[in-house]
Amino acid sequence: MAGTDSTKAVLLAVLANLFLSVTKLAAFLFSGSGAMLSEAIHSAADTGNQLLLFIGIRRSERPADATFHYGFGAERFFFALMSAAGIFVLGCGVTMYHGIHMLLHPEPPHSGWLNYAVLGLSLVVEGGVLLKALGVVNKERGKTPLLEYLRKSSDPTLAAVLLEDGVACLGVLVAFAGIAIAQSTGNPTADAIATLVIAGLMGFIAVWLGYKNRSLILGQSLPAETQSQVIDFLESQDTVEGVSRAKSIVVGADSFKFSAEIDWNGSALGERLVPWVQDNLPSKGSDALTPFCQEFGERMTQLVADEVNRIEGELRTRHPELIHLDLEDD
Repeated sequence: MAGTDSTKAVLLAVLANLFLSVTKLAAFLFSGSGAMLSEAIHSAADTGNQLLLFIGIRRSERPADATFHYGFGAERFFFALMSAAGIFVLGCGVTMYHGIHMLLHPEPPHSGWLNYAVLGLSLVVEGGVLLKALGVVNKERGKTPLLEYLRKSSDPTLAAVLLEDGVACLGVLVAFAGIAIAQSTGNPTADAIATLVIAGLMGFIAVWLGYKNRSLILGQSLPAETQSQVIDFLESQDTVEGVSRAKSIVVGADSFKFSAEIDWNGSALGERLVPWVQDNLPSKGSDALTPFCQEFGERMTQLVADEVNRIEGELRTRHPELIHLDLEDD
């Protein structure tokens, strides 16, 4: 995923939700609608959570140092997990409590012309952020189906924005329906039920994002298809007889470490030294035999090192997500 696009999408979501949380809170204070308060809590929670995502992106971009040799890419996963916890506690938990309180202690619905105006504004703003996030995701996923991309992507930040704002748009429609039914029937139960539905939506997103980031923090491997392509490429080299103990682990957004043990084809490597051997092979019993063997060993060692560098370079060209490669002799 393009880091700049991801950062812009998250920052846009932060600013949009900050504006909406203040607007919705003002509408609640004016109308007293429980669903509107739920929407204000929803936007406030999204603001805080997406701010955590933004902090995680910036911290994950720091270069490696003497303490963290593979960099800070996993900080993005940590802050995204904190964001998911915030959605569950501050978003789902507080909203659920408020909805239950409304059911147990109903109040007559208030006039809500302002509610409809604010909800309409919210739908436009949230929809704009959603379209921005969806545009970045579509550019990155290519032909991969959207749900499969969200499930397999190693960058949780933009997926979080996409899902949170998708649920936010749906929450606006739910709040609109709850307020409209409550006002038309004079029964505040619809407002309370809308509040609980919004809480449930936030809870679902929180659990999904928590599970996703758990996998990333634990260190999920390359997608099976990609890892198979990497192994097939290695085994297609004439200097490689076999590949064993292939392992991979995510180290950051769209960044992986891949390691494997290589059984080198000594015949193919040795064949490359035939011209040098023909020109430098000493006669039997010559004093030059020892220096010849020493030079041969140096050249063979260098040949293997050059082959490793060549293969790693081609692998990175084919799979830019392979930031760290570790090919060892079997």
